[in-house]
Amino acid sequence: MKFKVKNVNCMNCVNLIKKSLEDEFGNIEVDLEQKILSLNLEENQVLNFTKEFQDLGFEIVERL
Repeated sequence: MKFKVKNVNCMNCVNLIKKSLEDEFGNIEVDLEQKILSLNLEENQVLNFTKEFQDLGFEIVERL
């Protein structure tokens, strides 16, 4: 599953996302240039992931 994201601007952001969310949601890949976040999510995990991602100060613009 891929998401277009906002406020993810540097490797510190990527590392924060990975440290905070990978234990619960599995491997997360972030393309800083395109601002696209990729991970394997079940449909029933999307809302929880979105909330936790936003709690870190980042924003999901759209699901791709």
